[in-house]
Amino acid sequence: MKEMIKKYRSSLICSVLVMLIGVLVGYTSTQSMWANVFFVVTDCAMVAIIFYDNRNRQQSRKIIGMTMWIIPIMTLLYNGIARLVNMGADMENLFMAVIYYGTGLLFMLIGNYLPKVKQNNTIGIRVVWSLMDEENWNATHRFSGKLWMASGILCMLCGLFGESMAALVVYIISIMAAAIISILYSYLFYKKKLATGEGLKIQYNTKKV
Repeated sequence: MKEMIKKYRSSLICSVLVMLIGVLVGYTSTQSMWANVFFVVTDCAMVAIIFYDNRNRQQSRKIIGMTMWIIPIMTLLYNGIARLVNMGADMENLFMAVIYYGTGLLFMLIGNYLPKVKQNNTIGIRVVWSLMDEENWNATHRFSGKLWMASGILCMLCGLFGESMAALVVYIISIMAAAIISILYSYLFYKKKLATGEGLKIQYNTKKV
């Protein structure tokens, strides 16, 4: 864990500074107080879990960097919205626009990096079938990358019809589908390999002496 902290020290410091800026932006808002507590605790827990997993030493710096920046950016956006609302902005339209476009951009970003994620305990589509087979992991993440990119684009398109209930339904379905279909793909890939009699490339749990 110390090695990971040393390796990503500059990124960690910058992400913490962005989070602090977000907290300062919304410190006058009563609604932001407990939200900021949640953001800070969640970010600390997520970074600790990622750094504790030794297998993440082999991950791309971009993958680790992306996960480290998600919560700080969300904190900044949330507090920015809270400040605008306190200044008299249209809360409903502003909130929905940020939700649609923010989620869309996040899903597109995740989809872009998913194929590059290596097997680990904390990042990616971590289901039993992908964790027990390196080939399943790679195939699942290549497929999921395209799927999450498509879901992100669909979420952003829903933002064009922000006041429509149908757009909200499509938005929710697209998010759920990205997660569910990714897991289903991993399971079907596993079943297909068993049906063809291929051996599983179980390298994840191998211990080196």
